[in-house]
Amino acid sequence: MIIGLRHDIDNTYGLRGGLPKVIGLEKRYDVKSTIFVRVDILRSKRDCEFLREISHEGWEIGLHLINTIEDASLTPPREELRILREIIGAEIYGVTPCGKTIGFKGDITWRVMDSLGLEYMEGYGLPNFSVKTFVMPTHLSLDIYYVRKFGEEEGYQKFKEDLLRQLEIDGVATVLTHPEWFVRSVGGNGLMKIPLTIFRVKMMNRVYERFLSEFRDKVVFKRYIDLYRLIKEGKC
Repeated sequence: MIIGLRHDIDNTYGLRGGLPKVIGLEKRYDVKSTIFVRVDILRSKRDCEFLREISHEGWEIGLHLINTIEDASLTPPREELRILREIIGAEIYGVTPCGKTIGFKGDITWRVMDSLGLEYMEGYGLPNFSVKTFVMPTHLSLDIYYVRKFGEEEGYQKFKEDLLRQLEIDGVATVLTHPEWFVRSVGGNGLMKIPLTIFRVKMMNRVYERFLSEFRDKVVFKRYIDLYRLIKEGKC
């Protein structure tokens, strides 16, 4: 059984504060994942250098697409891809839609992502038309669904039940987290996040480490590009 590991970087909290914590945990468990990044948050030389460093160490960097409907008032999707390639200095294989600016808009977004000519893409469900780009299985959102809605303990148990069920049926699953929730609470809204963060309520550090620890002997963790290649070769 194989689990593809995905992390979405939506802001500088996630990039500068959370991602180093995620990388540290994954190094501890000898796994690597795919990091999908919005190009507009790469605001300093150090931000770009950090991403290049982890890319060279074996983590995959993918495009977290901002302009999901090809809005003429925003940077074109192909330009987002060009910028990320130039910053990373490595090939970009996959794309996912960011929900913060426009969000996922069904077939419109599928068409935009498909037009980029990458190896794989992931959204929600499947497009209602034929595409050239491979569609990855829809992820389980460990943080913004399970932990936010049910809390760390109950949320993790529900997540584990759903994950095991999907693995039993398909042999493959994908899991998403957002590194910003490793440095602040995924629970509450507005100012309520401050006390929740201070008391480390609904934080992802322990939950993600528990997941890696409990599943490392049951499954193989893969970057998305590696999972894609195994699926294409019929090996899973």
